[in-house]
Amino acid sequence: MASPSLSPLSLEKKPSASSNAKSSIARAQSPRHGRKTLANFLGGATSGCISTLLLQPLDVIKTRMQMSSAFNRSVNLQQALSIQSNTGVWRTFRTIVAQDSIAGLWRGVVPTFVRNSLGVGLYFVTLSSITSFAAKRDSRSQDGALSNRVALFAGAFSRSFAVCMLCPLSVVKTRMETIEYANKYSGVLNALASIARKEGPRGLFAGLVPAIVRDAPYSALYMLIYLRTKQHIGALVGIKDNRSKINNSSPSNASSLPEPPNKGLLMSVNFVSGAFGGGLATLLTQPQDVIKTRMQLTQRHIKGANRYGTVRESARRIFAEEGMYGFFRGSSARVLKRMLGSALTWMLYEELVTYYQRMLKSKTLLIEEKPVEETKVAAVQKKTR
Repeated sequence: MASPSLSPLSLEKKPSASSNAKSSIARAQSPRHGRKTLANFLGGATSGCISTLLLQPLDVIKTRMQMSSAFNRSVNLQQALSIQSNTGVWRTFRTIVAQDSIAGLWRGVVPTFVRNSLGVGLYFVTLSSITSFAAKRDSRSQDGALSNRVALFAGAFSRSFAVCMLCPLSVVKTRMETIEYANKYSGVLNALASIARKEGPRGLFAGLVPAIVRDAPYSALYMLIYLRTKQHIGALVGIKDNRSKINNSSPSNASSLPEPPNKGLLMSVNFVSGAFGGGLATLLTQPQDVIKTRMQLTQRHIKGANRYGTVRESARRIFAEEGMYGFFRGSSARVLKRMLGSALTWMLYEELVTYYQRMLKSKTLLIEEKPVEETKVAAVQKKTR
């Protein structure tokens, strides 16, 4: 019997049911992933903005406390406020208010606002992407919890990436927090242009190395301490499913899940965990912060700039002139700011991500349903004609 002839069309491979299912799942997951990324960015940026506005005075006090008289002499900086060395948080606060008014506590708030908003948003987007990828690849992360290794890497890499991208804004922020430098610049863009013109790339990226050496260990330690503290405290107070996850919301069902009955308790656990993790990680990274601040306050085109030109030279000079205490100047203000800032940021972030996911999903559903409704109306009108 002769074999049947095969046409070119009969040789084409027809898609199987499983491949159709996979492609449908991929199409469905793509907008979900986009909504999750956008919700993470918006949640991180919003929480960062709120904590920045509330805690800027502590940042100004910390920067002022790190400007010792020995440092001012080394870089030929004429001190505008008469604050004695080794002054505490409360006395520094009173001096700034008395000599620079209440508004002086919010010096540098604009570059701080811009940097923190972008930085927190970039941090959480990168953090969410890494942890989502790790949950698929790491066998120990399959249940949604993060292993210690993944938590350390995710925190360190996410913070380092944000620090590198926003270092010029960090330099402007540090300088505009002091009355000595703030009067030299009319705004953020003017400060960036002036530093770029007079000091070049070295001025714009001053303090980058100590900032990375500070923030990468800080974020790695903080992520690990925060997640483990949250997990253990949650178990002690009886909160179920409080594992080591970045947030407990799911983008696929964020709009359909009811509000948890223990929402207030969960927010309290997030606040305490964030405060404890932020405070402990801050103390361990304080020397890097002092070096970073002094390198950023040193203008590269003036006499004495080489005294704080490198990390090694800065550390040597601080130890020679002020001893070990010099590496921990401003630690009380920074610990307080980090504890409150970390607690507020994480508490607000976890709630805001859930809110933004629900909002974005509801808008997406409205957009998807609108063409369907229009098609139905058109069909009804066609029948009535």
